[in-house]
Amino acid sequence: MKPGTVCHKSRTLYGVFALSVLSLFSSMSAYAGSDIIVTRPGNMSSNMSSNIYIGASLGNAKYDKANDSSAAFGIFGGVHINEILAVDFGWADLGEASEGTYKAKVNVLQVALLGKLHASTDFSLFGKVGLARWAYGLSTPSFSGSDDDINVYFGVGADYHISGRSAVRFGADFYNMKPTISNVTLAEENISLFSIGYIFQL
Repeated sequence: MKPGTVCHKSRTLYGVFALSVLSLFSSMSAYAGSDIIVTRPGNMSSNMSSNIYIGASLGNAKYDKANDSSAAFGIFGGVHINEILAVDFGWADLGEASEGTYKAKVNVLQVALLGKLHASTDFSLFGKVGLARWAYGLSTPSFSGSDDDINVYFGVGADYHISGRSAVRFGADFYNMKPTISNVTLAEENISLFSIGYIFQL
């Protein structure tokens, strides 16, 4: 987390990846009605009263530049647009990482387009891409400060349905941020969040 200059190659890669995922989701949606038969898992659809879901998760956040990790937790929810697409919202506390005397604490507020592929009646894979508003706090023995901004983020994972309205979610989300504190731009921090959560269909 020492101040420094970092090239924008990773941001470019994130952008290319985001566009690729959105293109894939659009293609899936276009062909779902004619060439692909996609059905929501029977256990979920039979008891479902709405397309809204909520959930909570626990995980581990790995800070790249700080070379440290921290326990993390989050809450999320969403609305299914159709059988394969959903709009997903969430908030996560990514914990605190340290490097020497530097300590960083991060939380994110996010929204994403999520696309699902149903592998069986109980198991589905998903990918998502969206925007994350991050809040980055830094403290040292001599000063402290914070910064926030919005960046593209993406994630992948799987849902395993355990009952008519409940599922377990395994996820991996990837964030990048480059905070400026006290007029000093810090090195870009990449954070990988690996989590397990519980989903309830309303």
